[in-house]
Amino acid sequence: MSIAFEIFIWLIVDTGLSFLFYSTGWLLLKVVTFGLYKSEFKDFASYKASKARRVDLTFLVGFGFYVALIAVMAYLSH
Repeated sequence: MSIAFEIFIWLIVDTGLSFLFYSTGWLLLKVVTFGLYKSEFKDFASYKASKARRVDLTFLVGFGFYVALIAVMAYLSH
């Protein structure tokens, strides 16, 4: 495969995973704070358009959730 095609595939994967982490973090913040977290959910198109190289709270919460989930699954498998 060409390098350009591989870069294209990884950009698609990066965008999809970052949106998954963002949406999971947003949902967890809404549930944990009982709806007091005042942030509007962005759909995929507006998220992709406004995506910057900064890391925000919702992304970190979503990423941390999946890291914790993998750690718990690894711990329970032993």
